[in-house]
Amino acid sequence: MLTFLMKDLLLFWRDRKEVLTVILLPLVLVVVLSISMAGLFDENQSDNYDLALSLVMEDHQSKAIEEFKASVHQSDRIPDNGKQEVIAGVEEHPPVESLMDFLTSPELENWLTVETMSKGEAKERIENGESNAMLLIPEGYTAQLLKNIYLDQGTAPSLQFSAKETAVEVDMIHDVIDGFLEQLNLQYVVSMSGGEVSMNQVEHPEGGTEVVDNDHSFSLTMDQYFALSIGALFVLFMASTVASRTGIEKREHTFNRIALTNTPGLHFLFGKTCATFVLSLLQILLIFIGSHLILGVFSERSFTFWMGMIFMASVYALAIAGLSSIMTSVSLRLKNPDAADGIFMTILMVFGTIGGNFIPIYVLPNWLQQIGEWTPNGLTLAILIEWLQFEDVSTLWLPAIRLLGLTLIAIGVSTMLYPRRGEIS
Repeated sequence: MLTFLMKDLLLFWRDRKEVLTVILLPLVLVVVLSISMAGLFDENQSDNYDLALSLVMEDHQSKAIEEFKASVHQSDRIPDNGKQEVIAGVEEHPPVESLMDFLTSPELENWLTVETMSKGEAKERIENGESNAMLLIPEGYTAQLLKNIYLDQGTAPSLQFSAKETAVEVDMIHDVIDGFLEQLNLQYVVSMSGGEVSMNQVEHPEGGTEVVDNDHSFSLTMDQYFALSIGALFVLFMASTVASRTGIEKREHTFNRIALTNTPGLHFLFGKTCATFVLSLLQILLIFIGSHLILGVFSERSFTFWMGMIFMASVYALAIAGLSSIMTSVSLRLKNPDAADGIFMTILMVFGTIGGNFIPIYVLPNWLQQIGEWTPNGLTLAILIEWLQFEDVSTLWLPAIRLLGLTLIAIGVSTMLYPRRGEIS
């Protein structure tokens, strides 16, 4: 088997074009994509936006509050000793005025411009592209909101938010307004029970930043994501690269000459499997180390971090080797090597898509994300991102066992599919 391993490694090394492609192409992609999409996950990302919101005011807040005060004095639902506190709380933080103050606050004015206008003018500005969205505060909103919260009368009112088309900018504005209203409603509900809640400052979204339980702040940068995803993707293609050489060896009758030497057939299969493991491990390590040396993607990381990366890279390389063994057995059974290569590439493209190597995994449906985590590349990418965030050794064991299980299953299947003497197509 060692002889076949050395054969495949030497054949790969002699193809200098393939060697340069395996080494340089993924690094070039990491650098180009990281530079072209730099700042996408930056904390001050929203400051780069210049968004406009058209506000349509049809509600009469002062009149509604006066009516609410009269309703509170007549209500039996609120204790007499708490009526004045409820009225004072509403007067201090009237809902519409609080929303207006928030939308025009210094925290939002750097990226969001709010203008009050009529409904017709707002629709016209949206159609002309002069405004990203329209927020309409309908007549009776304040009165209905306060009666629903404090007097348990009627249903909770809603604001009317509309835009010409769905876009990231529109979602940002909607999420900011929705988050503020949730806090405002919480303040009213808690004050109803006699408590006091200070309005927390609501900031605009900061993509890519998470605060975890151990107070460790983590920001996944684009260069880190591309280094991990492209590394996993190109190693996935290594399975097809090695297996495709089986078709060449069939066409050149190399395999037939090997069979005539009475060498155990499985030595040929396991030689390619081991060669795939060695080449896959070297490639993914070169991508990680090269990306770090060029872009500093893993700067200030501990020795434990690098050991975890090497461990997961090794387990992933084993899974890819198992996948390559199946492809090798299938190639020996199919008459047309080109058809085999086409099938393998289609399968790998599907794996790359649902595994999050071509597009971020979160844009896919939940059921497809769950399937993607059962692909070797999808599982490896997910655990590497988690390892990059937490560096918790306990998180590595279960994914590693799953990858090793997939490896054993793949080798078992490839052994059963491997053609016996006289069965080569």
